[in-house]
Amino acid sequence: MAAGNTRWYTDAQLKKIIDRIEPQANGCWWYPAVPGNTGYAITRIGWPITKGEKIYRLSWTFYKGDIPEGMTVDHLCHDPKVCKDGDACLHRRCVNPDHLALVSQSDNSKKTSRMLSNMTQCVNGHSLENNIKTYKSGNQIRKTCITCTRQQKRDSMRRTRAAKKVSA
Repeated sequence: MAAGNTRWYTDAQLKKIIDRIEPQANGCWWYPAVPGNTGYAITRIGWPITKGEKIYRLSWTFYKGDIPEGMTVDHLCHDPKVCKDGDACLHRRCVNPDHLALVSQSDNSKKTSRMLSNMTQCVNGHSLENNIKTYKSGNQIRKTCITCTRQQKRDSMRRTRAAKKVSA
């Protein structure tokens, strides 16, 4: 879980969440919750400390053990050549431990970069031909759609200007 694998929840609380998982016809398992903004099923767990946690991480912990520091859980059922839905990809909902693997954060980021390389359009439908920006974030290389980045900046500027008008 967190550094040092410190759990803030009990085994009974974890079991209660795991018991709600629903197997799907394609072999994936889903937790009956509306996915968050990033497409992952999330729940709040623990008492007296309550924190949000992604269900696939809880599933890994329940069935396979703690997640070592520096490692992350990757979805093996996700195929970048087939899944082009970004955050809306249904494989992000999968919590089947047999569809998950421990990988380094670096390897997981490389998979995401490879996913962009296999795509002809971003999730918003913009062509990615000559439209990918590569940049360094910390010690990782990231790629993003230039058109989406520009639109996000324009939207942010509009919100900032609107907020200044309201406060003036």
